[in-house]
Amino acid sequence: MLNKKIVDFLLLGSFLFMACFTLVPEPSLGIGIEKGKINIIPLHTIKNSLFHQTFLNFTINNLGNIVLFIPFGLFVSFKLKNLNKVWRVIFIGMIISIVIECIQLFIPNRWTDIDDVLLNTLGTGVGYIIFKIINKFYKKINAHNQEGSF
Repeated sequence: MLNKKIVDFLLLGSFLFMACFTLVPEPSLGIGIEKGKINIIPLHTIKNSLFHQTFLNFTINNLGNIVLFIPFGLFVSFKLKNLNKVWRVIFIGMIISIVIECIQLFIPNRWTDIDDVLLNTLGTGVGYIIFKIINKFYKKINAHNQEGSF
């Protein structure tokens, strides 16, 4: 479907995209400007930000964590087509997210947050679903083209 080198390049790009937004402060988005903290209570930060932040900050933090991992979920699915089960791709996304959160423990002004792991993992799953939709569409077009070639 996609050229192997293109998939490798896009997967690498998705890693760099994730690293840029998770390890490097971005003051214009309010990322990495406060003193770092740790949250190990699932959904605590999401709930807190829902009631105590502006809609824009809530969206940047929560939707941003999901969107951040969608390209990874999509391109890792193209790269590792033998991982044809959603839970396998989601597991890889979760492990990558946990590694990032552990690295953030040692970076000043960064949050280590279980909610980020949950949202990043969800984003990986969304990427996998997009892959399955693209793959199904591609197979349908291929089958239609083969029918017409007889």
